[in-house]
Amino acid sequence: EGTGDETAVYTGGDYFASARLTRQQARDNAISLLQEAAAQEGAAETAATEASEGIQVLASYTLTEAQIENLVTAKGYADCVAFMGEDGISVVVSTDTGELTEADVAKVVDIAVSESGYPASAVKVMAAN
Repeated sequence: EGTGDETAVYTGGDYFASARLTRQQARDNAISLLQEAAAQEGAAETAATEASEGIQVLASYTLTEAQIENLVTAKGYADCVAFMGEDGISVVVSTDTGELTEADVAKVVDIAVSESGYPASAVKVMAAN
């Protein structure tokens, strides 16, 4: 997050900055647990393989979330944070009105579906208020 505007993170409880931080910390923790499991002495080769596959999956979630966020903000929304899991994606979008129209939701779902390959039914879109 090299925006150079350090104060933005601390003022007004910036939902998006703290949501991104929380998501990153959770992902980092999950990755360390997988790495520890793989590194344990006597860990079966299958465990090590599963751990490295798990790490790759989490890395691909991170990439997909960033793509979705970039594409959503490119459509003119103030901010956006995406959370991807194995059975779905939640996208929280900041709009000028604090509300999302059906057209807004359709645009965001469209982006999430094309970036993730998940079905539209697996995408939740919410407005940040």
